[in-house]
Amino acid sequence: MSNHKLEIPNSTDWQGYEADLDVRHAHKLQFGKSNDDVQRYFGGAQSISRADELQFMPRPAFQYYVFAYSQYVMSEDARGDPDSASPFLRLLVEREKQDPGSVRKIDSHLRPTVEFVADHQDYFDADYDIYGSFNDLAMQLKELCAEAD
Repeated sequence: MSNHKLEIPNSTDWQGYEADLDVRHAHKLQFGKSNDDVQRYFGGAQSISRADELQFMPRPAFQYYVFAYSQYVMSEDARGDPDSASPFLRLLVEREKQDPGSVRKIDSHLRPTVEFVADHQDYFDADYDIYGSFNDLAMQLKELCAEAD
């Protein structure tokens, strides 16, 4: 797990959250809370919702709360939970495409989780025919994060 430490996002870090319905919901659930505090909001379909919210969160809030998601997928609770593992990787790829540098800046801290998920697709019971290859997603993210700003 990463030793990446950040302050809980404040009002300035959440600036602009009101513009997106999903992000407003994330703000309601997560504002002022630590990554440990928000673990109960992950798992199965909840993780799909969190990925949708993280996708459009203001960058500072994203760069903090993505580690809550990382923490969840590395927990025993995520075993057999493909609906948490797959959206995690897809979120990182799509977020970096949408907001270049948002993942790259923290990639070294997320890399152990990305590699674990990519190398343990069976651990998450993620059928390749349904979820595609986690290794392919991890490679795509690595390429995106290696590109120059």
